[in-house]
Amino acid sequence: MKRITLHLMVGICVMAILVASPVPRPSEAAEKIVLVSSQETRESFYGRWLDLIYTEAFRRLGYEFRYKGYPGGRAPVMAERGEVDGEIHRPADYEKVARNLLKVKEPSFSVSYVAYAARQGIVLNGWASLKNTDYAVEYRRGAKVPEAALPAVVRPERLSSIATPEQGLKKLITGRTDIYVDQEAVVTEALGRLGPSPVHQVGVMFTGYTHVFLHKKHAALVPKVALVLKAMKREGLIKRYRQLALEQQPGS
Repeated sequence: MKRITLHLMVGICVMAILVASPVPRPSEAAEKIVLVSSQETRESFYGRWLDLIYTEAFRRLGYEFRYKGYPGGRAPVMAERGEVDGEIHRPADYEKVARNLLKVKEPSFSVSYVAYAARQGIVLNGWASLKNTDYAVEYRRGAKVPEAALPAVVRPERLSSIATPEQGLKKLITGRTDIYVDQEAVVTEALGRLGPSPVHQVGVMFTGYTHVFLHKKHAALVPKVALVLKAMKREGLIKRYRQLALEQQPGS
């Protein structure tokens, strides 16, 4: 009888401990990864595609994923300081200037930077085609590819940067600049918001791969993300996500 009573008391104590112990919710149990980019990229087709890809990639690794966009070149500063976990959309050679970020070697997909004009008769092909021209050229601040390439082919007094693609396109239309360079998908959606205009493509300046860069505190995670991306590509998932991103409405 005493043995039964003792067992009963032990059972009651165990149940009391279990009831008193907080049960973690799924969202609390999973560590969060926050990656950032420019606000313009976040709101573009590229941003929707990247969100789909890395929500699944980090889910497979046991992380809850968040993708945020910031204006005015804030994203790289936040990533370098470790205020977020990294940048989601950078060219391969960004590792040459990144101090605290490590490149995931497997790329997300390829991206084209394209030149646009409102004037007729301009034809370009690659950065070198801007040499020995007198065009007033502009690019979006924080876009590292044109930021690095254009100073080598455009005179300083003919080169400028702006905060948003809409600003760049409006300056083309009003004749204040001759050329605007940005990611193709970003400009395509900006043109859609502006409505009918004379702005058109005048040349592809660069096509290359885009990569995730994680803060060095996540060094052990870098090769794991690369392996997951490779697996998703073998499964055809990246291509399926591209189609989904194309079908989604901006902001949805």
